[in-house]
Amino acid sequence: MKKTYVNILIFIAISCSPSCFSQQYLSLKQALLIPKDSVTHLKISKHKLTEVPSIVWGFRNLVALDLSKNRLNSIPDSIAVLSHLEELILRKNKLTIFPTSLYKLKRLKYLNLSSNQIGYVPNGIVNCSELTELDLYNNPISDLGDGLQGLQKLKRLDLRGLMMNAKKQAQISAKISGVQVLFDAPCNCVN
Repeated sequence: MKKTYVNILIFIAISCSPSCFSQQYLSLKQALLIPKDSVTHLKISKHKLTEVPSIVWGFRNLVALDLSKNRLNSIPDSIAVLSHLEELILRKNKLTIFPTSLYKLKRLKYLNLSSNQIGYVPNGIVNCSELTELDLYNNPISDLGDGLQGLQKLKRLDLRGLMMNAKKQAQISAKISGVQVLFDAPCNCVN
């Protein structure tokens, strides 16, 4: 069965031009069967990874990388070699600190950090100047900092799963006007 699966993948890789993969996420096994420079979308999910495999840095033309549902607690500075990266999915990992290594990704437009353990958003996020969508759903964030205000292209911010009263939600919305902010129903708590 495995041999047949590999043969099918090799057939697909040989018969398809690189553009046929451009909108589809490839697994690491699939990506290793084709030229590295033709891999633009890579998904390494549900592998219980505690660190990003160094082989990922060889896919220099990645536009989208999905590392969701692993056990990552940090993202190394090596991610900067992925200079074309526009979409990064890190949901459901073990991140406790916002990965400052992401500041080096100058083309990053979509960042999903949902369902981690991030407690604050550092002001340095302003360095992610191309960011249009930021998903912070279900993190124990107590401080959003002031960096979000400097993200001129930000259109959507997901803050659902964060306990906030109506006053705090109104303050956040006023600080980053023009951004669609998703909140849960306000709590009757003191912020």
